[in-house]
Amino acid sequence: MIAGVALLASARKPASVIAVAPVGEAPAAEVAALVPVLSESFGCEIVIAPAVPLPARAWNASRRQYLSTALLDSLARAKRPEWERLLGVADVDLYVPSLNFVFGEGDSSRGVAVFSLARLRGALFRKRAATEAVHELGHTFGLAHCDDPHCVMWFSNNLAETDRKGTHFCPRHQKELARSRL
Repeated sequence: MIAGVALLASARKPASVIAVAPVGEAPAAEVAALVPVLSESFGCEIVIAPAVPLPARAWNASRRQYLSTALLDSLARAKRPEWERLLGVADVDLYVPSLNFVFGEGDSSRGVAVFSLARLRGALFRKRAATEAVHELGHTFGLAHCDDPHCVMWFSNNLAETDRKGTHFCPRHQKELARSRL
C-alpha cells in the first residue's frame, strides 16, 4: 500500500505557478494586492515576478496609447519555464487597432496576459483590477467571452460592466477552466 501511495504522489503534476509582473511603472502595492484573489480564482501559487519594461515600440504617439499586443510580446520573452502563466500589470492606456481602448489582452498560445490599471480608477479600483486580472488570465486558459453579464469572462465595454461582473466564473467557464488545467 505504501508503494502505491508513493507511485501516485510521484505521478502528480507539479504545483502550478502563475507569475504577476509590473509592466513599466505599475505600483508594486497594486500588483501585490492581486495575489489573494488570483490564488483563490485559479487555485495555485502566485508569485511576484521582476518588472518588465514598457517596450518603446508599443507607444503610438498619435493615439497616446500603448499597443497591448506589443506588451504581450515582451511578457512572452520574460516568461520563465517554471511559470504556467505570466500576467503583466501596466498603468498606461492600452489599445488594439480595432478598438479605441482595451482594459487588457490575453494570449492562450503563449500563456501571457496584460491588463492596465489606467482606466480602473475610482472607489472600486482594487475590485476592478482583480476582475480584469482574472478575466485576462482566463483568456490564457482558452476561455472565450461569455454571454452571462455576471461572469468574469463577459466582455466589458465600460466600468459599469466591469463592476457588475465581478471576479467569479459562471458554471460553464468554471468547468472549462478545470478541464484546461488537467
